[in-house]
Amino acid sequence: MNKSKNQSALPILQTLEKEELIRMVEELQEEKLMRDTFGHISETGANDAMLMWRGRNRFLSETVRPVNIRELKAKSYPVGVGGDHRIIDGDNLSVMRSLLSEFRGGPKSGIDVVYMDPPYNTGKDTFAYNDNFRFSRAEVEQLRNAIGRVEKIVSLDDPSRHTKWINHMAPRLYAARKLLKDTGVIIVSIDEHELPRLWMLMEEMFQERNRLATLIWERSRKNDANYFSEGHEYMLVWAKDKSALDEKMKAMAQTDAWSGSKGKWRKPKDGAEEILTAYAEAKLKHHGDIGKIQAEMDAYFKGLPDEHPAKKSRFKKVDGRGLYRSDGNLNKPEQNGARYEVLHPVTQKPCTIPSGGWRYPNPADMQALIDDKRIHFGEDEKKKPSLITYLHEQDMEVRTSVIQRVSQPSVQLLEAVLGKGEFSSPKDSEVLAELFNLVTWRDPNAKFFDPYGGSGTTGHAVLAMNAEDGGNRRFIMVENGDPTNRKIPRDEYTDRLTAERIRRLMSGHWADGKEHPALPGGFTFYEARRSVSRKSIMASNRENMADIILQLVEEDSNRQDCRVDGYEYLIGKTRLGFGIALVWEEGKRKGEVAHLTKDIRSKIMEEARRAGVSRPVYIYAVANVSPINDTLYRFQQIPDSLLARLNMLEDEARDNEDEE
Repeated sequence: MNKSKNQSALPILQTLEKEELIRMVEELQEEKLMRDTFGHISETGANDAMLMWRGRNRFLSETVRPVNIRELKAKSYPVGVGGDHRIIDGDNLSVMRSLLSEFRGGPKSGIDVVYMDPPYNTGKDTFAYNDNFRFSRAEVEQLRNAIGRVEKIVSLDDPSRHTKWINHMAPRLYAARKLLKDTGVIIVSIDEHELPRLWMLMEEMFQERNRLATLIWERSRKNDANYFSEGHEYMLVWAKDKSALDEKMKAMAQTDAWSGSKGKWRKPKDGAEEILTAYAEAKLKHHGDIGKIQAEMDAYFKGLPDEHPAKKSRFKKVDGRGLYRSDGNLNKPEQNGARYEVLHPVTQKPCTIPSGGWRYPNPADMQALIDDKRIHFGEDEKKKPSLITYLHEQDMEVRTSVIQRVSQPSVQLLEAVLGKGEFSSPKDSEVLAELFNLVTWRDPNAKFFDPYGGSGTTGHAVLAMNAEDGGNRRFIMVENGDPTNRKIPRDEYTDRLTAERIRRLMSGHWADGKEHPALPGGFTFYEARRSVSRKSIMASNRENMADIILQLVEEDSNRQDCRVDGYEYLIGKTRLGFGIALVWEEGKRKGEVAHLTKDIRSKIMEEARRAGVSRPVYIYAVANVSPINDTLYRFQQIPDSLLARLNMLEDEARDNEDEE
């Protein structure tokens, strides 16, 4: 009876094999570990919800192999010389892993802006994802060499298409965060297909408190839509650390360039630059004659196309100071403004006081504006006075969250540079340039990273920004080719599309045959195809070696930051608090390696005590001549322990056999 009762209570368990039961227990243990690991999320400002997907354990446990990034001078520009910008042909995830040694984010190091334009998962995209997301961590350890990343077209009918997309994006967002400077910003383009999942990924990777904006980019109108025209895309904008960004804003408020906006992000008003240029030409032409300048500007505004942004400008009147508008509001919005008399200059009678009172509480401030001819009066006192403002003083404005710019100009521009049919849906370089300038306070030395280089729009935007103000901004673009493109072979894609656009912009030789200015700069082309080897590990400097070790430790610690700074040997700690130390001297030849000695071990133990990390300390070195003591430390031999963690010992053995 009891047996029958138990069978009816848990019928599914009776159908499982022993191996399946073990797997179920392992997965339950993994879920508990994940809950413990991410239990801090609600305390640090994120939502009380978390994105769960098949493959999350895989993401938390996967080791990403770094790759060797090899310079190709023949594909660089100028040929054989190259330049400060970089274009890298290879898998973006492995490249981001490899760039950490040079661009690991910190208070003063790292990338200023990461821009991502990933696959939208519309049913026609091809992207890399881990096809073994269904397996537990125990199985992953067994199958890691047998099953790697795969690339397939993910159709709209695929029941796991969202899971595959998340498994593609999660490690790349995580890697991007590690590259960002503390004051850095990430901008990710997406449409409605994966917006909900991207939003939750961003909240988990970057935390909800660091969200800056969700921009809507209205690019087209779909007149054949049955219900609504969805011609817009989204841009999710997150800070790596909003508190660090706030501190930078305070610092920028003290500079001459940004004191007027109190350090807040502001952009030039649409059309303002063109209007001011037209005014300057009219002023020069008519030698300061206000009447003639006004007539010239009236004709200028009348001749503008209706869709031109300058057409909507209210700064259309001219006086000796420049272009102005005279409809500024003097009313106090909070309805608690001052209520004193302001006399009309002609009738000498008190003017009508705005319903909310005057915005200037001190009558002396109002009188100063009147004396400076900054207040416009009506025919008599019955009309409320208004404030006069000038375009050259008010030419900056806040960026709204809606961008209205159709996609056709960007398509036409790319066709002019490369020819027709090379790329179907490029982003707009002018829109990106405006956003890049905005989020960096127009920093002339900012660094930009684009892991989905595509047609090279990010590079075009950065070159145009440098050409405009003589800046020294740099970009890094990574592209791995599009296997669905029948016109360009995949192994030539980065060179013939991404890099070729930049070459033509830098040379001025566009496909349309017209004369174009050569944009200043050069780029170095790199290929990232082979994983790191024993030789490349042994050639690493101390900083790079520490990065390799800590990356592996962080992957064992569910992506938690494990770095510890400020010590000679101690470099980090595990999730459980055990210390990690490195004994390494770059430049040592074979036979002259730095050994782990008893004296060095004693120094490491003292550093561990000061840092408050637990024992045993995991000490990485090439050789060990210190007495063995498992309670104090665990020796990790370089490079074999690293190659084993990267699952490359068998690869090394095969390479050695091939060489023999």
